[in-house]
Amino acid sequence: MRSFPHPNYRKLPILIALLFVHSADTQPAVPGTAPVTPRIDLGLQPTPVIVPEAFDHLPDNLTVNLPPGFSARVFAPSESFKRLRFMAFDDQQVLHVADMDDDEILALPDHDGDGVADTAIVVASGFSRPHSIAFHGGDLYVADRPEIFRFRDKDADGIYEIREKLADLPSSGSHSTRTIVIHEQRQKMYVGVGWPCDLCEVSDPERGTILEFDLDGSGRRIYASGVRNVVGMTVDPRTGELWGTNNGHDHEGVSSPPEWIDRIRDGNFYGIPFAYGYRKYVDFSYSAYRAHLPLSAADSALVETMQPPAALLPAHTAPMGILFYDHDSFPERYRHAAFVALHAGHAYLAPIPGYEVVALFVDPDGSHARVASFLSGFQTDTEVSDVWGFPMGLATDNHGRLYVTSDRKNKVVLRVEAGPLIASWDRAPADSISAGALLSLDAIVRVERAGGEQPVELEADLSALGGPQAVPLEALEDGRHQLTFRGIAATGVSGLQTVFVRVRQGNHQIRVEHRIAVLPDRPRTDVVVYEEGLAAGWDADIRTAFDDLSEDLDQGQTVFHGKRAASFHGTGDDWDWVVRFKPDLPIDAVGLKAVHFAFHPGTTSGDRPRLNFYTTGTLIDLLSEGYVDLARKEWQVVKIPLHRFGEREPIRELTLGGYFRGVFFIDDLKLVGGVMMTVVEETSASTPASFNLYQNYPNPFNSSTVIPFSLSTSARVLLGIYNLAGQRVATPVNGEFLPAGPHRVLWDDAGRGDLASGVYIYRLSVEGMRQTRKLIFLR
Repeated sequence: MRSFPHPNYRKLPILIALLFVHSADTQPAVPGTAPVTPRIDLGLQPTPVIVPEAFDHLPDNLTVNLPPGFSARVFAPSESFKRLRFMAFDDQQVLHVADMDDDEILALPDHDGDGVADTAIVVASGFSRPHSIAFHGGDLYVADRPEIFRFRDKDADGIYEIREKLADLPSSGSHSTRTIVIHEQRQKMYVGVGWPCDLCEVSDPERGTILEFDLDGSGRRIYASGVRNVVGMTVDPRTGELWGTNNGHDHEGVSSPPEWIDRIRDGNFYGIPFAYGYRKYVDFSYSAYRAHLPLSAADSALVETMQPPAALLPAHTAPMGILFYDHDSFPERYRHAAFVALHAGHAYLAPIPGYEVVALFVDPDGSHARVASFLSGFQTDTEVSDVWGFPMGLATDNHGRLYVTSDRKNKVVLRVEAGPLIASWDRAPADSISAGALLSLDAIVRVERAGGEQPVELEADLSALGGPQAVPLEALEDGRHQLTFRGIAATGVSGLQTVFVRVRQGNHQIRVEHRIAVLPDRPRTDVVVYEEGLAAGWDADIRTAFDDLSEDLDQGQTVFHGKRAASFHGTGDDWDWVVRFKPDLPIDAVGLKAVHFAFHPGTTSGDRPRLNFYTTGTLIDLLSEGYVDLARKEWQVVKIPLHRFGEREPIRELTLGGYFRGVFFIDDLKLVGGVMMTVVEETSASTPASFNLYQNYPNPFNSSTVIPFSLSTSARVLLGIYNLAGQRVATPVNGEFLPAGPHRVLWDDAGRGDLASGVYIYRLSVEGMRQTRKLIFLR
């Protein structure tokens, strides 16, 4: 008798909710979970891409986002490039790249050292689908779809005439990219072989594996198994361990598994086709995955061997190339960081964060991982057509410059380098202030690199907040400079504003920016999107895989209130659709509190129906989070706090998406304004001996309550309110830097929202430490 292996399968959502309430930093990894790795901010800002005159076929206004002091230029474009994938430098520091759809390996020499490839030379050809390359001992190794080749240049002219097949590879089905890594210390080569489908039954034991070979193709064995599609691989120079990036399976909707980045260890099993994350089983209720049931005892035993992955990225971001930075050209924080190219950023025709290169900061043993956007800005608006570059391969030269291929849209190689002057926030200003309040800023900028004998000068421009244009910073030790400013009222401004610090040394100048949300001094009115028809300035845009969705924005049979509501009729079979409500101009989100709409499931049906909501870079699964119930054939009011969608970015679209057949209805769609939460600070000359969170008072309460806490040192503070499902419902203190001493926070927003009576959790987070208490809200 075979049985389902995990007796607590139905309880896993509760475990995940508890993980959300407690700290992922301090709690050990929990089997049955897959939490996405926390992100940190490197303070990216728009940076024009340098496009040499010779490349006049490229757009002349390309821009990326980079940390202050970094620059990007086009190293090699060609109108004849078809699909540039992975790269490698040979012993002469000539960059080579696999052009996968042209079945060629190209050399891109820069003999005059002007930062631009002189030409593109075909050095090897005649492949099926070459994806990655590596050099060893002067030889060129190529991982093609069905084979591994080794090439030799017999006359040292840069063309590889001698071709030797080292091994055949499984090649049927999808996931046809083959990635090769040469491990110099072990004198071995490793090749990734993907699963031939999304998540089907496979009999070939070499599918979904990392294969190990001797450098002549002998000694073949399975090194690791249970991977779906490890596209990128590299060796960590600190430890000699193999690392890889894996693309997860797709058909669990917004709840599809995160993509992993992890050490690939000898003999390890990575879950496919049974599990992902840390022993979290796939959703076997989906018909395509049900074929894996019932699981055998051996299947369950394999899952029990899975180790927590080093890092997990959001689903559908498609991590590709990976490399560990082992140079001194970039500031010290990047030494031994791993750069990872994210090739995608769209799920179900709605965008999610992607199309970027991220930096993974991780300890040598794979612990304490943090992810940060490093090179972004490839997507200029909300459509896939607005993406101008698709990051794929990564490489560094002997000078420590980073090279990035884009294999779609603009097929180029970008070169990223650090300038002579690098600075960043060591302690950024507060993320928000209230309009009309005294402007009180306390922050520190760290100059990470400065050359020459000339002094470095820093001054802040606070004019966007109604302050002066030039406030000098005070020099501290270790390259740090203090910004302190108080006394000028921020009047007449609201919304998302940018302050910046100019950093000058001689002829070099950069600026370090920070955006601050200026909260309006009076409630914002609601922004109506659909009510008795589309509001002025809004459009409804419907997208599907096969144009199988129709709409009636003026139907009058099933109505929430008034005389009209919108209906949407889907007839697709497991294909995705979205309904995108788009304003003529972006909507400032500051002072808006929630997205509100009424939803009626109508006649919807389907195998594993999906429904998600997207805005400002984040998708929320409305079904799994309980916002709507398709079994309730009645109007349901949905209200999602805007803080669930992350930063206060301007709103460019409100999108409903997913999959099901039948008719559903939408009415009363709007962005809800309201009174902002008030923070009351109380300090004294005495400094408490510890960091403490105290019981709120009054408790229970029905309107407002005071939450006291104390800090032993000045620190950045996050105070969040959570329901028992682990969802954050309010953020009375959102990352403000507060001085040492006792503090009181007045939370007066509970009674104005849609919170139900009951027990809530409030949690204080201070520089990696957390304390939690309960409060009771009564309506």
